[in-house]
Amino acid sequence: MGSRLDLKEKLFLSYMSGFLDGDGCISLKFEKCKTCSFGYRTRVRISFAQHRSRRKILDYLHDHIGSGTVSEYDHNNMAEYVIHDQTVVGQVLEKIKPYIRIKTKQLALAQKLLSLRKTEGYSESSLKMMLNITREAGALNNYP
Repeated sequence: MGSRLDLKEKLFLSYMSGFLDGDGCISLKFEKCKTCSFGYRTRVRISFAQHRSRRKILDYLHDHIGSGTVSEYDHNNMAEYVIHDQTVVGQVLEKIKPYIRIKTKQLALAQKLLSLRKTEGYSESSLKMMLNITREAGALNNYP
């Protein structure tokens, strides 16, 4: 029998997943890295955006998850909560997986990328696979 805390956590994960499906993004990045042996690295990030007048909900997510940053942008009156830590990103993706409805493909590609990086590390062949995964995710997110 589950405890009340388990139910509270399930409700939070369900809420966060809906928020991510609507006003969030799972993005995969393939970027140059001067300190990396092959000159490139991959990153997965999770972000949530809201008008800055509703920043409190982003602070709530940040406080509950305990990682990432909340920033405000003057040019568009928006606020954004971003989770960068790759370990936390992997944990969050695993926890919300049962609740995601719209961004299931992005979540699967992000998990595939994280898994590949963990099992294969960075090599010429793994970087080619990672680049293809990030391109596939970018096409889903309508990013160049």
